[in-house]
This record gives sequence, structure tokens and C-alpha cells, in this order.
Amino acid sequence: MLTPQQPTVMLTRLQSGIGALTFEAAWPAANRFFLGCAYQLRSGYSAVLGRTGPAATTGGPLVVADRNGHQLVTLDLLAARHLERLLLFGTLDAEPPQWGGTLVVTTAAQARIKAPLPPPRPHVMVLLSLYNIDGEFVLRAEMDNVPGPLRNACLAFGYDRIAWRDANTPVS
Repeated sequence: MLTPQQPTVMLTRLQSGIGALTFEAAWPAANRFFLGCAYQLRSGYSAVLGRTGPAATTGGPLVVADRNGHQLVTLDLLAARHLERLLLFGTLDAEPPQWGGTLVVTTAAQARIKAPLPPPRPHVMVLLSLYNIDGEFVLRAEMDNVPGPLRNACLAFGYDRIAWRDANTPVS
């Protein structure tokens, strides 16, 4: 469990290199809470992925999709050795609810890391950051509401190499 008192966890080399990591927002489906991520590869390439329709979106080692009404981001660990860092965020497409949900990270061996989500605001909610430290992933619960558009959240966490069409739409 990731808490404000213990906001980080380091995955082992095995957990960081075999299978996939799945990030799921366990949230009431009626609230239309969408997951997305910004990522940077070791080459310096940076991009943003988010759900823009019924189909999954894919970029590098990542897939953003729906499963049973919940948003998922899946990180293919075989292709993730080139991943430098990742920023997982959520956005609302409705009025904010008065309660939160849970972020669940699942490893290939079905180990689960959970982080309670506070009620979101009508901004971008930065949920979690992931850093690749010598082949082992460090996860940190951020739980930070960033006022304004998606571009502000990406810039606040150092993702400044992304081209934007407008403040909420990255150029792919």
C-alpha cells in the first residue's frame, strides 16, 4: 500500500523485467475517470498517451485501454528497458465525485500495489511516477491535482520535450 507516509516502492529486477505492469483506476464507471501517461525513453523521446475513443492507444512499450469499464495502462516490460520514466495521470469527463477510488498496480506474478485516490478536482490529477533506476522500477504515489490543462501537469513534472497542438492535445 502506498501512503503519504510511505509513498514509494522499488520493484525487484524480476518484477521490473518480466511480463507487464498494469495500472488500473478502480473507480465507479459512472464518473468517467480517464487514465493517461506521459513517458520518456532513454533516447530522450517523450510523448503523451491517453484514451481518445473506444480503441486502445499505443506508444512505445505502453497501451492505454478499457477493461470492464475501468481504465488501464499496461507497460510491456520486455520493451520497457528503454523507458527512462513515466507519469500516470487521470482526468475527469464529468462533475467531480465526493469520494475517491483506488489505483492498483499489478505485476506479472499478480503482486498488487494499491494507492488510495482522493476525490479528484476538475483538473489533471497526477497519480504516480515511475523511474527506471539501473533496471529496477521505483514507483512513487504523487496524488497531486495540477490546476489547468494537461500541458501544465506535464511541464510541472519536467516533461518539456513534448509538442502540443493546444494545452490539452499533444502532437503525436
